[in-house]
Amino acid sequence: MRRSNRMLLLIFGIVITISFLVCVNVLVVALGKVHLRSGTDLDVYVESVNTVHETIHADRGMIYDSNGIVVAQDESTYNIICYMDSSRVGVHNTIAYVDDIDYTARVLATCLNASEEDIKSILNSAKDKYQTELGLIGKDVSNEEKEAIEEYNLTGVEFVESVKRNYPLGEYFAPYLLGFAQVDENGKLVGKMGVESYLDTELSGVDGSRTYQADRNGYILPGMQEIVEDSIDGYDVYLTIDSTIQDLLQTAVDETVEHTDSERVWGAVMEIESGKILAWGQSPNYDPNSLNIEDYNNLGSQYVYEPGSVFKPITYAAAIDSGNYDGDALVDSSPFCYTSDSNNNPIRTYGDGYGCIYNYELESWGLVPYDYGVIYSSNTITSSVLSEVLGPDKFLEYLDRFKIFDSVDTDGILENENSIQFEYPVDKLSASYGQGVTVTMLKLMQAYTAILGNGEMVKPYYIDKIVDSSDENKIIYEGSREVVGTPIKESTAKYVQDLMERAVSDPLGQSRSYKSDTMKIMAKTGTTEIAEDGTYSDDGKVIYSVMIGFPYEDPEYMVYFAYEDYQDGRYSEAVNKMISNIAIMADLSDNEDVQSAQNTIKEYSMPQLVNYDLDYAANKLGDLMENTVVLGEGKYVVAQYPKAEDAIYSNEKIFLLTSLDSFKMIDLKGYTRKEIMQLWSLTGVAFRLDGYGIVYEQSIAPGTLVDKSMVIEVKFKDPEKE
Repeated sequence: MRRSNRMLLLIFGIVITISFLVCVNVLVVALGKVHLRSGTDLDVYVESVNTVHETIHADRGMIYDSNGIVVAQDESTYNIICYMDSSRVGVHNTIAYVDDIDYTARVLATCLNASEEDIKSILNSAKDKYQTELGLIGKDVSNEEKEAIEEYNLTGVEFVESVKRNYPLGEYFAPYLLGFAQVDENGKLVGKMGVESYLDTELSGVDGSRTYQADRNGYILPGMQEIVEDSIDGYDVYLTIDSTIQDLLQTAVDETVEHTDSERVWGAVMEIESGKILAWGQSPNYDPNSLNIEDYNNLGSQYVYEPGSVFKPITYAAAIDSGNYDGDALVDSSPFCYTSDSNNNPIRTYGDGYGCIYNYELESWGLVPYDYGVIYSSNTITSSVLSEVLGPDKFLEYLDRFKIFDSVDTDGILENENSIQFEYPVDKLSASYGQGVTVTMLKLMQAYTAILGNGEMVKPYYIDKIVDSSDENKIIYEGSREVVGTPIKESTAKYVQDLMERAVSDPLGQSRSYKSDTMKIMAKTGTTEIAEDGTYSDDGKVIYSVMIGFPYEDPEYMVYFAYEDYQDGRYSEAVNKMISNIAIMADLSDNEDVQSAQNTIKEYSMPQLVNYDLDYAANKLGDLMENTVVLGEGKYVVAQYPKAEDAIYSNEKIFLLTSLDSFKMIDLKGYTRKEIMQLWSLTGVAFRLDGYGIVYEQSIAPGTLVDKSMVIEVKFKDPEKE
């Protein structure tokens, strides 16, 4: 028994001693970084091992126009890192740092088209650092530039993959609605404006992660576990904006800037029945690729101004809908002099009064029917409508019905609020013809859906749908027609439409400059002084505007267009050309010559040609092959425009791409803006557009090999002006 106890005590003592030695060893290793038994310095091992946590950024969703053309997409780029520490070694102790600054600077300058001296200065100033970047010189390096640098096998020069957002249609695709996204300090694309910001969460997706152990030089240690959590890519977004109509609108904006002294021009095209915004343009404008932003204001929703006579149809709609209006009754169109009743409401007087309302340039037509207040755009007749037919209180009630002072709340569009001065008799009279009341284009367009439609007021929208990028059949959100009120009866809407048509067709109609040879339209113009800080500008500038609905018989499209200019005459040619082109494109023309030309155009369904060879493509396209442009030297189609099953017309070009990397430049003479944009969207090769009409000059000659790193300048001219 005693012997057993002694044995237990011995074993217990040995265990205690071993435990003590182990603890001491751990303590020495932990604090002193020295292995107790061997005396090995562990510091170099401890410092050389790092647990690395990397974020795997999800791909940002694509944004498409209404026809499926890409208008925003991710583009892989690279940032250059130069390692300067001479102790950095690679596999098998090879040099892994910049050992020849002069040679490295010379190569990088050549490949990046940068200053050799600037690069050399950056590298020399970083000699004592572990690593350095090259500032803007080494950021957003293209894949082609990266491959060119890699051919020189420079030591210590490495690439970190990055991403930037690319906008193939640039400034011509509604940048104030589309917005832009930029890479933040964590290397993630973040929406900063427009739909890119409004739907940032949906577009961003969910980032993944990667965790592993590496040595101090960044090399992954063999045998170590790597933990990866996959990312989930962002949703794709489809807009209601039609890139062709958008191009027509922005061209009209740019032509107006060219032909006038306008500092601000803005406009939009919308489907009346659905509320879909088809185009949205302005000047100043910007290119989301270069972010040359002069003005962050979205003029269509944030510029608040007095609309002028384009507001008269709203006043007339209220009077007609009230049931007290007789359009054939005669009214005095001479100056409307007024006094007031006990409620401060205006009363017409031909004796002493507070003042008088006049027509433009003091014009008068004597006794005319009330309807001519819209047709002739008469301030005095509209004043009579307010004071003698409608009444100020009823007028305000209808403005509320039209939601003139409520937010439209369209798909995240920033908007400013309207206001009205309505205290004194002159305020109430002025408001009836669009002065003393302020609006935005967005609110005017919503109100006019009731007038140009069936009396129902439809909310404008431009986000068509949000789709799961991994399953295009999985729709996350879908925009739809939303009626936000019925301010007037359908019969009232039709009556006002008739007045607006007569404003165009009547020999003295004030909207006759917009008369179209293509079809019958409705229009109401407006001209108003620019109010700033509670007073009108004294530099002679006014706002010219027009609201147009077409075709008259069955209105489908609404166009609003406005610009600031000096009072030296209205410029309408650019808008007229745009409307004619939209009508022809939508097959709305009632011109016999246009219809005859359209009847010769046949419609087909585009076949699926991707992954098939060119012989197969030629066989499937048949006669359409005459208008087909093949890009690249490959044997198989890798991309096509139009997409499979899309409509294609016999007079349109088809583009087939057989190489994703590069292709030989084609002769672009005679190409339209639409065709250039289709080419841009398909190939990813950027174009810089100058002028209007068709291409007559290009910066890169036909036959030259081009790739996505290049920008091709093309100049347009209008053949009708030659």
